[in-house]
Amino acid sequence: MNLLNIVLEMLIAFVAVYFIAITLEAPKRTLRYGALGGALGWGVYLVGLLFFDIVGATFLASLFIAWIAHLFARFLKTPVTIYFIPAFIALVPGAGVYQSVYSFINKEYTVAQQHLVLTLQISGAIALAIFIVDSLFGLMARIKASRKKDSQSE
Repeated sequence: MNLLNIVLEMLIAFVAVYFIAITLEAPKRTLRYGALGGALGWGVYLVGLLFFDIVGATFLASLFIAWIAHLFARFLKTPVTIYFIPAFIALVPGAGVYQSVYSFINKEYTVAQQHLVLTLQISGAIALAIFIVDSLFGLMARIKASRKKDSQSE
């Protein structure tokens, strides 16, 4: 994969996430930020595929999307889910779920199991990344509140 392909796919991801955010009725002022987060996250995913397997690349991209979504939420004073949900659409393993069910219906149980395991690993990577970033931002907020409380009591 060359740089031109990565940039082109990021532009396509930007447009896709933008229209997904419109469909999900995100506020107009947040659309370009959510789309930017999704496009950059897709770029991280594509670059991650050069170094890791699909689960590792998804985890890395999910960490990035969760991090940038929190930054946008604080910058624009909006809920973080406005950026999470559209941006993660590109990483959600919908094709893996489809292939799993299709293989089960066709009684190809070993193929279905392989698709299902990979799908669960990708989904777990996304969930773990969101949990880690949310926990870190929550911890930072508690530390900040604690310092503020300590400085007011002095």
